[in-house]
Amino acid sequence: MMIGSAYVAGQYLKSCNTKRDSGNISRVHVIGTAGLCSELQSAGFDISGGQDPADTSSGMSRDELAAYPFPEGEIDALVIGLDNDFNYRKLCIATVLLQRNPDALLIATNLDAFDLVGFDARHLPGNGALVSAVEMASGRSAINVGKPSQTLSELIMDVYGLKAEETLMVGDRLDTDIKFGNDSGMKSALVLTGCTTSSVIASVLKDDENNQMIPSVIFPHVGYMLDDDTGDN
Repeated sequence: MMIGSAYVAGQYLKSCNTKRDSGNISRVHVIGTAGLCSELQSAGFDISGGQDPADTSSGMSRDELAAYPFPEGEIDALVIGLDNDFNYRKLCIATVLLQRNPDALLIATNLDAFDLVGFDARHLPGNGALVSAVEMASGRSAINVGKPSQTLSELIMDVYGLKAEETLMVGDRLDTDIKFGNDSGMKSALVLTGCTTSSVIASVLKDDENNQMIPSVIFPHVGYMLDDDTGDN
């Protein structure tokens, strides 16, 4: 079983229902893909938002927002996942939904700042950029259920029956992957085939405040983790 951040978001919301004194979480508004909506529906939640019809405007004027009827109704949570079609209209709707539902949870599936694309490693904005926009507009702080959150590590340990001290976390990001492993009591291995370069590592090592982002071991690529006996490099 693979554990994705959408699944974790659903499981987190279900766990919140067992701890709430008031009514259960049932209505969830989504900024994200059809996959995130489907995962949350599978977890038993009623969904609004997600992907807009193709002819939906990407903008929203002051008058349009003032007249918008909010068919989404009341919500118990708003979940933000990576949405390549994120726009000002979605931001306006999410902001007012949080304003109208002050007790609704604000959940982020992850806080990745960017990914790298192209031969010249261009920064492709990640979900963290979307989350920051909603946080700034709403005055709310999101609960991150992705790396490096304790919510994710506890779920992984439970599902797979792992012990943190016997587990190696492998990843290419210092602020999510490596911090996640270190915060969770695992060993951590950084591979240099993704977002982190040797110059970034050098700058992190100079700052004592970044101790939780220092990996236990660094590999040029995943192939170095294979047994020498296999004959692979």
